[in-house]
Amino acid sequence: MSTRKYLDERRKKDQKRRSLMLGLIIGGSLLVISAIALAIINVTRVSISPRQIIKPEISTSIQVDRNTMGDPTAPVIIEEFSDFGCGHCASFALDTKKLLEEEYVKDGKVFLVFHSVGSLLGSSATVLAAEAAYCAGDQDAFWPYHDLLFANQQDLFQNRAGNISPSLSTFAEVLDLDVDQFDSCLSTGKFQTQVSQDLVLAKASNIDGTPSFLVNGVFLRGNQPIENFREIIEEELAK
Repeated sequence: MSTRKYLDERRKKDQKRRSLMLGLIIGGSLLVISAIALAIINVTRVSISPRQIIKPEISTSIQVDRNTMGDPTAPVIIEEFSDFGCGHCASFALDTKKLLEEEYVKDGKVFLVFHSVGSLLGSSATVLAAEAAYCAGDQDAFWPYHDLLFANQQDLFQNRAGNISPSLSTFAEVLDLDVDQFDSCLSTGKFQTQVSQDLVLAKASNIDGTPSFLVNGVFLRGNQPIENFREIIEEELAK
């Protein structure tokens, strides 16, 4: 065999070997990248099982139109500006609000309107939770869903950048909602405009923190004790 022919064959074998090694390296890299991507997805995926969900005493007050509670002709209107990821908002929702329901909402003295302003804090997760609550409202379950969100706040928003959609669907399932209808509502962004309008109203009302309240226009900031609400409500009722 001539030297030239030997070198040509050797070169071809080297090229084939390098191509094979390159293919193995690329294939291995793709597997590593896929594994990392899957790990990231799993880390950011917030999924609470039905057994883990904390089930509070669900609100039974009359829902008039999704995010409202009570008699719309009541002499006192309380507008609440809240965020499903706010700890003080959760305290109000699960404690003080329940007292207001029993004392003033159920007998027609107070009409309560909830506005979600999670975007004040720039959290996409809490904004999506607000949309989910409105989707539940399509099935007359805004307030029960509202209560579940606040009761499970710590687990749900442990990662503000996480994908909470799986848990939001689980909440709908726990409340015996039509999950397919709920998921369709959420995935199509049916209530994105509504949530945006909540924020516009908050800014127009000079709301810069949560929770905040307007009681017949009288401003209350923070998770106020029931006594502070009673004082304003009684004054308004006396008028």
